[in-house]
Amino acid sequence: MTQLHNEKDNQVTYSVVIGRVSTEDDDRILETLESLYNQEEDHSVEVLLADRINDHVSQRIKNDFPGTRIIECSPNTDLPTMRTMATKQASGEFVLVTEDHCVPPRDWLKQFTRAFAEHPEASAIGGSVVNGVTDTGLDWATFLCEYAPMSPPIESGPTPNLAGMNVAYRREIFKNVDEQVLTSGFWETTLHPLLHKQGHTLIADDNVRIFHCKKFSLGLFLRQRFVYSRYYAGIRFTPQQKAKRLMYAMASVALPPLLTFRFFQNARHKASVRSHLAKAAPYLVLFYLVWGIGEAWGYLFGPRDALQEIE
Repeated sequence: MTQLHNEKDNQVTYSVVIGRVSTEDDDRILETLESLYNQEEDHSVEVLLADRINDHVSQRIKNDFPGTRIIECSPNTDLPTMRTMATKQASGEFVLVTEDHCVPPRDWLKQFTRAFAEHPEASAIGGSVVNGVTDTGLDWATFLCEYAPMSPPIESGPTPNLAGMNVAYRREIFKNVDEQVLTSGFWETTLHPLLHKQGHTLIADDNVRIFHCKKFSLGLFLRQRFVYSRYYAGIRFTPQQKAKRLMYAMASVALPPLLTFRFFQNARHKASVRSHLAKAAPYLVLFYLVWGIGEAWGYLFGPRDALQEIE
């Protein structure tokens, strides 16, 4: 079983950072923690759980996983801020980030150990994302809409793009990163480009895999797709850049067909998802339509509180 502290030197090797934000399938975090505390090999690990839900599941975590360090957050705390709060308390050599609905396999830490041993030059290593909820076409569509590019196989090697819920960083890199970079958005679009620009090596490794296990209702996913798109578009330009905002809002009309075309062009080359495209397609068309509407709305009216609503 994974050890909370290394008996030899009392140092934590891995700090696993999780933000608990899910309003549906909210007890999936228990599977996440069960796997983390029962990894194949002994690893020194601490789990830092930033929690803005604070409900009966939170109490179960305290009872069943007393080694988990829970950081209580206000209900309107956004996920990047929650991750930053947890990371500031991390003491491990490596900071691993995942989500409250992702379940790592039992060799997750072992694979990260191998990957960093093979790439000592790497400041961060990220893996691929496997669909862990496969009952319906809706399940496949919610996964593919977000994570098709990160589904296996991914190309292993240097890359500027890493999956934000299956990634490990050397903790030392955070010393030279302004906190505003960490809290202003999701690290795939804030931290990773900065690290790449600074000359850090980011490595993708297809053998480091995690299961995405959130079962969305149609209503929740549509709302989430809208607010994420609004957030993304809303922060691209300043409020004073009205002409650009209007131009991009009008161009968003072309986004749904463009996204649909790109998705099917890329997905047909991946055997792991190809056989599920037909049953997912009707939902995907709807998701891409909402994606376009969300971006247009963000360009016209700004992000407002979209970041706080994302889970």
